[in-house]
Amino acid sequence: MKKHLIILLPFVAALCACTGCQKDGGEGEAEPTWGKASLSIRNPIAPGDTLCYQIEFKLDTLSGDGLLARQLAAVIRDSIICVEGYATVQEAMTACADSIEKEWKTEMAEMYDPESDMRELLQYNYIVEGSPVENSPEGILSYQASTDWYMGGAHGIYVVTYFNFDKATGKLLDISDIVPADKEEAVLEAMKEQLCKDWDAKDWTDLQEETGIGALGELYLTNNFLLKNDSIEFLFNQYEIAPYAAGLIGVTVAWP
Repeated sequence: MKKHLIILLPFVAALCACTGCQKDGGEGEAEPTWGKASLSIRNPIAPGDTLCYQIEFKLDTLSGDGLLARQLAAVIRDSIICVEGYATVQEAMTACADSIEKEWKTEMAEMYDPESDMRELLQYNYIVEGSPVENSPEGILSYQASTDWYMGGAHGIYVVTYFNFDKATGKLLDISDIVPADKEEAVLEAMKEQLCKDWDAKDWTDLQEETGIGALGELYLTNNFLLKNDSIEFLFNQYEIAPYAAGLIGVTVAWP
């Protein structure tokens, strides 16, 4: 499982059509519809035991072979499920789940003791969800993915990642596409000022001392951002720039 944890620090699939169509780039391409790819495994941590581990994927996907649908599928496979080399989201989910379950079974077999009070710590879970964000700016598809996993110990890990696509071209947008190089310093300063307001800190030094924000790394223009009509929300996950206790750190500033 170690390799999955490393890759993730920045889903049998059932497809069902639903409402919420989006234009896909390219003249003459069919308008895609939203569907859902899902997989769920809930198995005993040992034969005959009532305690279970869980692996679950619930991901909204786009139908069709247009630019936007293809790019979203590629991001889901490579950056959300975090396995490469598979043609479909279903294949990627199955491969990922098989790999996780194989590793868990080996680890559980080594640690399992039916008489131990600690065996409940083997109720591992690995849950991945993804869906489009409502009210994205015109011409933009924003997609939010979350991964929630627990493998024993004091606490689990929860990671949220945003992806923003140009609907016309299918391009996955980088922060450099949004913030020009000559505006980077101004945006960083705006982020610092807003964080101080959000956390009731006198200044950046006070914020660092009181919250630990900045203790694990300098503030930067992360590619984990959500585009809004008049602003950008930057999101830093646990351990990126602050200790676990600080949680997910979001900061919203005006478009540069």
